[in-house]
Amino acid sequence: MKILVINYEFPPLGGGAGRGTYNLARELAAKGHQVDVLTSRAAGYQKTELVEGFHVHRVKSFRKGIHDCGFRGAFSFLLFAIPVFLRLNKHNDYDLLHYFFSLPTGLLQYLPGQHRKVPYVISLRGSDVPNYDTYNTSLQLAHKLLMPLTKNLWRNAARVVALSSDLAKSAQRSDPSVTIDIVPNGIESEMFVHDPSLKEDQTDERVQLICVARLIERKGVQHLLQAMKQLDDSVFLTIVGEGNYMEDLQTLSAKLELQSKVRFYGYCPREKLVRLYNRSDIFVLPSMAESFGMVFVEAMSCGLPVIGARVGGVPDIIKADNGMLVEPDSVSDVVNAISSLASKPDVRTQMGLANREKAVAEYAWSSVADGYEAIYSECTGITEQPVSPHPL
Repeated sequence: MKILVINYEFPPLGGGAGRGTYNLARELAAKGHQVDVLTSRAAGYQKTELVEGFHVHRVKSFRKGIHDCGFRGAFSFLLFAIPVFLRLNKHNDYDLLHYFFSLPTGLLQYLPGQHRKVPYVISLRGSDVPNYDTYNTSLQLAHKLLMPLTKNLWRNAARVVALSSDLAKSAQRSDPSVTIDIVPNGIESEMFVHDPSLKEDQTDERVQLICVARLIERKGVQHLLQAMKQLDDSVFLTIVGEGNYMEDLQTLSAKLELQSKVRFYGYCPREKLVRLYNRSDIFVLPSMAESFGMVFVEAMSCGLPVIGARVGGVPDIIKADNGMLVEPDSVSDVVNAISSLASKPDVRTQMGLANREKAVAEYAWSSVADGYEAIYSECTGITEQPVSPHPL
């Protein structure tokens, strides 16, 4: 099967959706499919290259940063992607197009050309669903203006896929006529391993909390900082990530006098992130909106109990046996959850072991790719996947 995957984010740009595109393309290529990815180009990366059996075609975009796209980044990607998108469709007889994000990426489907005859799949990721991120007023206005285009894209898609049942329900509130499949994100379980030996050189005897997130307001890290103010000195928090809300969070941390209890680590390469997870005791991220929460599964795969807010796809991941759920915006809930797990090392160990098994069993990328492959076959009628030479 010949597949074109389109996403304006791809490593090192973006977050979970970018990693998802990379891993799905890798798994599909390993299964014998011919896969092209059209995405944004980061500084220092080639316009076209072969990556683990699939070709990546990168175009210019004017993003705010690695983890912060903004409207300018999203729509400049569309502008620069148009000629490459049309060329790829002209020279490759694709069997299927797969758009990550209905907006902005799916807008390329409206271009005239032979791709209009090819079935397409849309993966809803969160920000492309109206009313998902209610904290971003500019995004909500854009959704309101573009709602007719969004509905048309969904209704004409061969299939629409969401990361979680909650995200699917959110989308159906905008258009109840659309049937939506559920395929979760996956985990690179061979990378994110549980390795107790990495904690042996940990000299700080405090309970180590770790929060990994794109530092934007809806991630709720401000509530975590407020919780740290109420907790005693037996816990220490490392915040990993960067984003446009980072300075506000650092200012809040200083105002709350948390210098001895909180560390802002900044950006961390994924290969080093495994070490940080394994040197920690509890993962916590009280997001106010979360379509899935890839970092929860990463932490679980590294053997950590997890604390998250009861929003979006997080309750699909966190159950009573592997972590604790809190109400979004509730600082007291965060305090109580951290205090409870911090005081019970045996429970943390039990949860961590269960989480490693759960992550591998339920979120392996090979299983996720199987799910998408089945959807592709139903959309195209193609059931065989012969390996063939891959042209540029």
